[in-house]
Amino acid sequence: METNTELIIVGAGAAGLMATATAGEAAIKAITLERRHRPGLKLLLCGNNRCNISYQAQPKDMLRDYGEPLEQFLKTAINEFTSDDLRKLMAKWGLQTIANRNRIYPASEKADDVLHCFTDKIRDLEAPIVFNCPVEAITPLENGGFLVKTNKINLTAKYVLMATGGFSYPKTGSVGDGQRIAKKLGLKVEDPKPGLAGIDIKTPWLQQGEKEDVPNVAVEIFDENGRSVGMTRGNLLVEGNCLRGTAIFDATRIVARQNLQIPSFVLDLFPTQSASALSSRLGKANLAASLEKQGIPPLLSRSFAELSCKLNASEFLKQIRLEVDSIRPLKEAIVTVGGVSLDEIDPTTMEARKIPGLYFAGELADIDGPTGGYNLHAAFATARLAINAIKAKLRPEPKQKPKPTRKFTKQEPRQPAKTTKKRSSRGDRWDAPEPPPWRRRPQ
Repeated sequence: METNTELIIVGAGAAGLMATATAGEAAIKAITLERRHRPGLKLLLCGNNRCNISYQAQPKDMLRDYGEPLEQFLKTAINEFTSDDLRKLMAKWGLQTIANRNRIYPASEKADDVLHCFTDKIRDLEAPIVFNCPVEAITPLENGGFLVKTNKINLTAKYVLMATGGFSYPKTGSVGDGQRIAKKLGLKVEDPKPGLAGIDIKTPWLQQGEKEDVPNVAVEIFDENGRSVGMTRGNLLVEGNCLRGTAIFDATRIVARQNLQIPSFVLDLFPTQSASALSSRLGKANLAASLEKQGIPPLLSRSFAELSCKLNASEFLKQIRLEVDSIRPLKEAIVTVGGVSLDEIDPTTMEARKIPGLYFAGELADIDGPTGGYNLHAAFATARLAINAIKAKLRPEPKQKPKPTRKFTKQEPRQPAKTTKKRSSRGDRWDAPEPPPWRRRPQ
């Protein structure tokens, strides 16, 4: 079958950009199709526009933090492309990185520089990206390969890599194209749920428009039966009746991953102190003033003082039950929990088990992680894994002929030649063998 190209990459977000650059370096003839007018729109929003690209940790520790079933599913991708590997690759491509509390950022702490690193590399490789080109359908062809139908052109390729992202931040182009196409191809798709999202509580702690940030809190998550299912640590951002921050975000991911219908949260404002130690520090003076001295912002200090007026203050502050009204909608979530089922994908290659030649990378699949760079790293690592698998099929390395095995036969030991030696007159060496009689000189 004659095709337009060897590979079509669908999507130019984090996974798609990594796939495009990696394919270019591997000399794979590839075309990338992007539905929006420019690449990496969601990438620019990551890490509060600072772009937290990964987390500095050993692979086994990163995998543990993803949790099951992702710990097993991502094992090949993470082991073959670690956070150190990512930093070395970015440096090779011209982007220096730094680690701040193990979170890896560009040295400038500007998301624009991460995007420019990819686009500059792709430009240098002359890898084509077609913008304003949403993919409408992908059809496997009888003799192998795929027909990719877009709103304007149709293309054929031997392989297709889907990297269209999830459902969050739809204005960036993540509108569920890939999941819809996967369903049409007969693949199982897990329902999307908001991961790393904020929550609304029933009783506001602050007036609308007021914001406060507490740098270090703990949140424990309980299921419908009151069983503890996890605990998170991080900051707490309060805005009116909406709670955000890394501790809340990671808690809502656990809720989504475990499919909890009526979860409950318990907040600990002082996770590094026991209740008795906190009580002695707060003393019996004005509670709001004492809380401010302990690092709680003024507006929240007054709010918590009012809420705990009839309770034991230290115990209340260590176990604040959050009356959750709702979890913020999927379009506001940092990441989507759900997508193409992990059961449909070979984790050693990212290839669809039922449709050879079709690959997936990033958030399009049911892949997500906690805050701190895990989601971008998963996107990069799965894209690299998929491209390397495609390269192995397109450019298989020649099999080396085995070296011939040398056969040794048992031989008789060589006998030294018999010679007659004569001591020289000097007595310090042996002369050559004595010549035969007919060559001897007469005496």
